[in-house]
Amino acid sequence: MANNYGYQNEYDFVRLFNNKHLYELDQNSQNFLEELFQEVIDSKEKILCWRNKMFQKADIYIKYKNYTKAISLKCGNSNSVHQEPIQEFRMYLEHLRIPYKTIEKYLSYHYGYKKDENRNTDYYVALSSDKYKELYQNEIDIFNESINKTRIIVDMIDRFVIYGRNADYPIDALVSGTIDDYVWILRYDLYDLILSKAKVPYTSPHASCLTIGPKKRNLEKKEDCRKDRYIVSIRWNYIRDNIIEFKNNFSSNS
Repeated sequence: MANNYGYQNEYDFVRLFNNKHLYELDQNSQNFLEELFQEVIDSKEKILCWRNKMFQKADIYIKYKNYTKAISLKCGNSNSVHQEPIQEFRMYLEHLRIPYKTIEKYLSYHYGYKKDENRNTDYYVALSSDKYKELYQNEIDIFNESINKTRIIVDMIDRFVIYGRNADYPIDALVSGTIDDYVWILRYDLYDLILSKAKVPYTSPHASCLTIGPKKRNLEKKEDCRKDRYIVSIRWNYIRDNIIEFKNNFSSNS
């Protein structure tokens, strides 16, 4: 259902912008395009917009004259911004030179099994994320301390939000909301926004405000959710609120 809603949101934004002159749009959309295209855009020519059919960070493209912008769309206030198989994520952490023992602490959280009195994994007892944190928060804290360094957070912003794993080109802006009510943030401001949250305390594994965990723990062992246990999902909670707060702070400091 969530995916269907996301696809519908993409189609809605395409219909909002495609084959329209700037003056035909609502004021919020005019403000967005003027910030996105800067002095390039006016009402002399029509805007073009289409969905990206590739599995990349850009959901839609907006074109004016010879300038094309890649846009990532998120609807809701708590979003999964990235997913990848657990083994690829493990190799990515190795590429970042995270120590093996520290990576193991994340993997232990991800699979969520209880440990016996000898610290050996008990594969018969799977825990909820809350119960796991209650028992082993110190191990999660070690992992968080290891990855919450500026160079690593920036690298993760690129992988999780800006470029993804399979694109040569970055997004130009991230939009949060629906055509009736949305906010946006440009690419370079995304780095500043996420880095500004680096000191916010989280009990979950996280890189700044981007939390890391399994797509679903599937404690009920439902067959249709079995694969989700092996997918790492990066979530950005309060994404809309964070964008509004950041832009308000930027305006007040200007």
